[in-house]
Amino acid sequence: MSKRPQYVGYIAMSLDGFIATPDGGVDWLDPFNQALASDGGDGGYSDFIADIDALMVGHATYLQVLGWGWPYEDRPTYFLTRRNGFSGDHIATAGPIDTLKAAIETSEHRRIWIMGGGQTQRAALDAGMFDSLSIFLMPTLLGRGLACFAPGTQHNLSLTASTAMPGGIMKLDYTFKD
Repeated sequence: MSKRPQYVGYIAMSLDGFIATPDGGVDWLDPFNQALASDGGDGGYSDFIADIDALMVGHATYLQVLGWGWPYEDRPTYFLTRRNGFSGDHIATAGPIDTLKAAIETSEHRRIWIMGGGQTQRAALDAGMFDSLSIFLMPTLLGRGLACFAPGTQHNLSLTASTAMPGGIMKLDYTFKD
């Protein structure tokens, strides 16, 4: 591969930093998705996903999305796990973060969506995989739930854009400084 792929984050988060309820539920996003659809759009998701040619996910996100019905067509999935020999539908490679990074970077993928919970986000962040991050900041306080990023070291970002969207949603786009 001649060029390192671009790793991107694209995630919705409450004002208090949660991406899901304590049980992993994301139904709290429904009214915001309806607000985004109120003008006939999808908040830019169609444009975003059109440029994605592979995914990196953790266990809980993978199972949750499979339960909804896999919406990512034939895009290969890199599955973050500590378990040896894991395989499943849509999975190109499974293993720890270093294994996934090596597999992705020897492939022909151009743009990889790092999706999932705080542990997956943190593992990719600490492995230096993020190039950009789009956070959809939802105007709600969940009070408790699953954090966007698991605890870890500090990483500084640069705000590249902020966009007000229907329903009081703010889309914040960042690149990583370090």
